[in-house]
Amino acid sequence: LFGLVTIYAFIQSIPLFLLGEGLSFLDKWNAALTSNTSMDLVKGLIISGLFHYLNNEVMYLALSNVHPVTLAVGNTMKRVFIVIASVLVFRNPITVQAAIGSAIGIGGVLLYSLTKQHYEELEKQKKLAEALAQSKKGRRFGLRG
Repeated sequence: LFGLVTIYAFIQSIPLFLLGEGLSFLDKWNAALTSNTSMDLVKGLIISGLFHYLNNEVMYLALSNVHPVTLAVGNTMKRVFIVIASVLVFRNPITVQAAIGSAIGIGGVLLYSLTKQHYEELEKQKKLAEALAQSKKGRRFGLRG
């Protein structure tokens, strides 16, 4: 179903694309062709689109298995790690704004993880206390459990 929605959205966006870009798209296409052959450019566009589609497909599959907030936090961390890997591997310079954003992202994920752990522990303790109370209540009335 997601694939059909994606194709329909693409077809629907063509008129908006033509209104926004107009004929300037052809100039940009020709400029891109000066550095690549048309086959390389089309192949790169298809591969890029395929990976983007597969990424979205995996995100929808993951959304059915985890809480939406957890997925959003994971997606944020993915972006932060991409920035960090870009700096380390490709030696891309990082602006102060990007460094602050990455620090906020990492800090936010850390706080989320610690908070989630804390509340999961509280939930375990609450269930244990309820089970203990039920057990004592059952013994008080002569029930075995």
